[in-house]
Amino acid sequence: MHTMLIAKLLSCAAILASATIAAGQEKPVDGRFDVGGRSIRLSCTGSGGPTVVIDAGMGTAPVEDPGWRGIADQVAAVARTCLYDRAGLGGSDPAPAGPRTSRDAARDLHAALSAAGEKGPYLLVGHSIGGLHSQVFAAQYPADTAGLVLVSTTHPDQFSKWLAQLPAPAPGEEKAVTDARAFLLSVQADPARNDERLDMRASAAQAHLLTSLGSKPVIVATHSPRFRMVPGLSEPIAVKLEDATQRMQREYLSLSTNAHQNIAERAGHGLPHEAPQFVVDNILQGVAAVRGRPAR
Repeated sequence: MHTMLIAKLLSCAAILASATIAAGQEKPVDGRFDVGGRSIRLSCTGSGGPTVVIDAGMGTAPVEDPGWRGIADQVAAVARTCLYDRAGLGGSDPAPAGPRTSRDAARDLHAALSAAGEKGPYLLVGHSIGGLHSQVFAAQYPADTAGLVLVSTTHPDQFSKWLAQLPAPAPGEEKAVTDARAFLLSVQADPARNDERLDMRASAAQAHLLTSLGSKPVIVATHSPRFRMVPGLSEPIAVKLEDATQRMQREYLSLSTNAHQNIAERAGHGLPHEAPQFVVDNILQGVAAVRGRPAR
């Protein structure tokens, strides 16, 4: 699969080269920007459209994260690239008390980009839960969305579909199954079960509002089918969960008539740190696809 991705990137090279902005290098931006009485940390470098905006996984502050910084440095050689820390992470102020949703995260990001003077439309790159937020951003701000790069992204139905793959509760079942079922039930019902107080059910409903991006590019960067998202399960059950995950990843292809999927050969869910070049390649494919779209 990675070989196919390299071939795709080679075909995109001319588009990337021809679309470089001729007007001099844009100034780097790195600071805290007001989003209504709170500040969000944003760091942007490079030049050339579309502006790539990176939203990381649960609990990760990408502005200072070595893996994401290395990815951003490579992408910034081709396009304007922004890393941002969600509320309560890294250099960003805490969110207001109470549960949060993906819509809250999307609104913070949109406000921070506006305050920093970073103009859209944006190519949103979302890893894990950051991909769920990116889908909600695209639904909330379609005119400011150039496309999506979904990196081993949380699917809106992920937890419920995983639950459906587990066997019915039974006396003497393996402890890993009992623990997995309890976690999946509680993480949907209790925002306190995750580091960012995210209401998973409300966020999933918000993500379902994104039904189509038309012909805007969607690049689906999926972890290897060899990966086991829930450790400790017996292999037959673990395979069922991963098969369901891979099917959910393929569902993202229906979001656009210009959608493409690339699957990592070995790397698991932690793609930005396990296979950073794979992530870079997928982002550059997204940049090229946006630049290759006819103006509307």
